[in-house]
Amino acid sequence: MQFAKALGLALALGLGGCASFTKDEVAPVDLPSMASYSNKPNVYVDFDFFQGAPDNAKANEVPQARDMLKPELKRAFDESGLFGRVSFDEFEKQPGDYSLRLKVYNHPPGGGQMVLAFISGFTFTIIPALATDQYTMSLETLDDQGQSLGKASNHDAINTWMGIWFLPLAGNTPKAAVTDTFSRQVNALLKNWVDNNRMKYSAVSVRVPRA
Repeated sequence: MQFAKALGLALALGLGGCASFTKDEVAPVDLPSMASYSNKPNVYVDFDFFQGAPDNAKANEVPQARDMLKPELKRAFDESGLFGRVSFDEFEKQPGDYSLRLKVYNHPPGGGQMVLAFISGFTFTIIPALATDQYTMSLETLDDQGQSLGKASNHDAINTWMGIWFLPLAGNTPKAAVTDTFSRQVNALLKNWVDNNRMKYSAVSVRVPRA
């Protein structure tokens, strides 16, 4: 049965059009400017991607998805201007660095999407099929012992339509939708983190000695 579902999905993607659209549950945010601060915190980020329900022990790690999204995560952290040094390798972590744990869970709302993909595939994608991927992201601050100091999360989703009717919209690729959703979710969590004063910054204080 699993093979039949996979084959149906492959046919749906291969023989017909595929167009993905973000649901935009997480709105774009403007990150605060830290240009007036001389000492920005250095952070170590532990990033993982899972397939399954959030915080479910049965959720499986997906290293391929994590590695695909890591460049986008690095870009988001670098362009935020919120940090001094950002490392994603635990061996590069230095004393005094903040420890953050970012988790992404990809979980479907139910099994109906695969069934629709199965039907669409074996009707040569004349009958359109819809697949919905949900993404729950959490950002957690940890102390030196690895204990949680605070955690925030958000949720978004992507709808992917499959069928010959969507060939004109094939430019709306799943990769583009995932990248857009991922970036908005990361930035929203970073803004929440700053707004809740979970980082301490040293303000610029320039004193000119008197002659």
